[in-house]
Amino acid sequence: MGDIVKKETSTELKATDPITFGITPVSKSKINPQAVALVNEFLPELDEKTKFFDRNNSQSTLSMMSLTMLNGHSPHRMLRQVLAETEKRKMALAEAQVSHAKALKNIDKLQEKVFLEPDNKIAQAKLRAAFVGIEMMESKINGSFKDIATLITSYNNLKENFGIEDWSEEEFEESEKKHHVRRGFELMYRNLLDGGRASTSTIEYMQQYGVHPQVGFVEVQGYISVVNELISKQQIPHSNHLEEFLDAMSDKYYKEADKTTERIFGKTDITNTDIVSLIEKKDDKTKRSETE
Repeated sequence: MGDIVKKETSTELKATDPITFGITPVSKSKINPQAVALVNEFLPELDEKTKFFDRNNSQSTLSMMSLTMLNGHSPHRMLRQVLAETEKRKMALAEAQVSHAKALKNIDKLQEKVFLEPDNKIAQAKLRAAFVGIEMMESKINGSFKDIATLITSYNNLKENFGIEDWSEEEFEESEKKHHVRRGFELMYRNLLDGGRASTSTIEYMQQYGVHPQVGFVEVQGYISVVNELISKQQIPHSNHLEEFLDAMSDKYYKEADKTTERIFGKTDITNTDIVSLIEKKDDKTKRSETE
């Protein structure tokens, strides 16, 4: 059993006996010595490997699932999702710093108590528990940093892959019609694979963005027939084959959304650029710098 290390300064922290927790049983018959020996031998390795999972998702899950869920492969949508995921982790870190500061203060008090009352077993046990708690807390904090680093990497890779040097809210709005038209065809494809018919929600969705639902139905039916023929010839297409079809449908039909906005609002472009952002436009900054 390890002894509590006496406090030398108010900020010195030393973890003590994280495996047995300083427990001395009153009835030794209640503690299995073989189990204790096994725990002492292997728990350090389990503790070390647990650090791999100090967050909810792996880098692969975060990059390939969280960023594409409900977004498809829309680059601007994925960039926006990076921002949303990062915001959540920033909030978690902001809250964690408060909990961490409280935990440090509690450890400081417990160390002082143990120093003044070296025979106080309750204070010793609380101090051990506090060390274990703060170690777990710092592991989770590290996981949040790793998640944010993963998201930043994904953000930079997306920009590089799609040739996006900088982007604004206005550019995001401009990309939305293409995204929703593409999403409509994606849902139609899933409907036909799942039950052979278009759902009411998919029909409405496509109609909202100007694509006639029967046209979308026929396009997707045709694509399914093409893929079925490839498979019958032992040609196994990659899922990129589907993504390319959806891209083609988006390029072919996204202008239909303009006709819908013109019918409803009297204009094809309904984005009010005066309210999209408080950030000064790049063109305005460039013009002003040239005149100075």
